Amino acid sequence: MTDKADTALTVEDRAGLEVAHVRLLAQARYRVAMYLPRMEPGVLDSDAILAELRRIATSGRPAQIRILTHDAEQAHREGHRVIALAQRLPTAVSIRTPVDETHLGYASAFICDTTSGFLFRPVASRYEARGDLDAPGETSRLMAYFDEVWERAEPAWQIRPLGI
Repeated sequence: MTDKADTALTVEDRAGLEVAHVRLLAQARYRVAMYLPRMEPGVLDSDAILAELRRIATSGRPAQIRILTHDAEQAHREGHRVIALAQRLPTAVSIRTPVDETHLGYASAFICDTTSGFLFRPVASRYEARGDLDAPGETSRLMAYFDEVWERAEPAWQIRPLGI
């Protein structure tokens, strides 16, 4: 049994956010879900985070990284490195954009390993976050919301590389 202090994630700044993302992604085996209203430059694009995302995306047949963002085109224009990863590994990395106005008003961001770990930022534009590497109940609640939005969202076709 793990100690709750070992699994809790508390973030107050950008450096802490990167460490928490790496810890969460490192425990994910095949699947990750990310709800990022805005894919800010400098967040989720470090070499360590991209290495973990690449590891998950190439982990085998069940590999799946799903990303919801309100403006994939802006992330593409700003050169977010996760977009480039999605373009290189389109069978494992999917990006969708919500179209329902109630979903477009969602102002928080979160990442889940889909089974037990999550990291939640109440205000997506800020670095402060809380999470836990072993919280299946909260992860399940966030995943239920994610799945609901995912089912109604549209694929972000505008970021597809030419010729595909």
